[in-house]
Amino acid sequence: MRTRSVILATATLLSGCLHHRPVPPEPARGPALDSLFHIDQSRSDSLLARGPVEGILALLGEDVVYLRAGVPAVYGREGARALLVAGTATPSGSIAWQPIGGGVSDDLRAAYTYGVVARSQPKTPIRFERYVAYWQRTGDQPWRIAAYSEVGSPAAVEVNLNAAQTTPPVRRLSEPLAEGVDKVRAADSSFSDLAYRMGTGFAFSNTAADNGVVFGTPQLVVGPDAIRAFFAAQGTSSSLTWHPVYASVAGSRDLGFTIGEYIATGRGPSGAAVQRFGKYLTVWKLQRDGTWKFVVDGGNPTPSRESQR
Repeated sequence: MRTRSVILATATLLSGCLHHRPVPPEPARGPALDSLFHIDQSRSDSLLARGPVEGILALLGEDVVYLRAGVPAVYGREGARALLVAGTATPSGSIAWQPIGGGVSDDLRAAYTYGVVARSQPKTPIRFERYVAYWQRTGDQPWRIAAYSEVGSPAAVEVNLNAAQTTPPVRRLSEPLAEGVDKVRAADSSFSDLAYRMGTGFAFSNTAADNGVVFGTPQLVVGPDAIRAFFAAQGTSSSLTWHPVYASVAGSRDLGFTIGEYIATGRGPSGAAVQRFGKYLTVWKLQRDGTWKFVVDGGNPTPSRESQR
């Protein structure tokens, strides 16, 4: 019953999130995306059946990239396990995932979803967070998460990660896939360069797909016009720079993602420059004109490099 109440609360929040942003998410692409939405939404069942750690791990791919606030990006399932085990020091209570939008690659082997997470513990208000997930499947295997970013979640508790678990892997790819990865990575680099030259709002609004999503507080900001207005409302007192460190692309080379690191620079109360560090997951879709545009972007903070030493 508690999980059901969390789901109902999530649905209520969704109606509020979308009320001021009437642009609909990308239409479902038949059974493939429908089945993925069902898997995404039923993650709570996996936790109930397997526990808070194994329940999440059951849906992660071996080469998953996991982004949680407070630590660097974690590469690989065992690194994700260490992160999740450390997170169980605090009782998780009930958790419900509600996908809002997503899309599937042309070969139906890669996909993405984004949505809301509702966490509840006894005698505390329900906490709402957001997420971005990039999924893959091979052969007759079920969907597994290849990249995941928590958005608005608490920072990770202390966890021991080795260098291999925080270093992007070097992969051997076929020439077509390697070329596709290079193009997705180049799109992200051009995106960052555009932000440096023309401003963050200009870059985000001009690089977003028609249904591109960024996360506001608390609303979703959907589409280039809404994104332009969102950044204009933030003012120009801060700047954002970033660079990709890892990329992947679907076998059909029409959908992919990048993982990267960003630096946000603003002014503190004294007027001195203050830098905040973070990481991001951006999902990209090839457009009909041959350009790559992002369909969803989300990330979380990372300690400065100096504090990690």
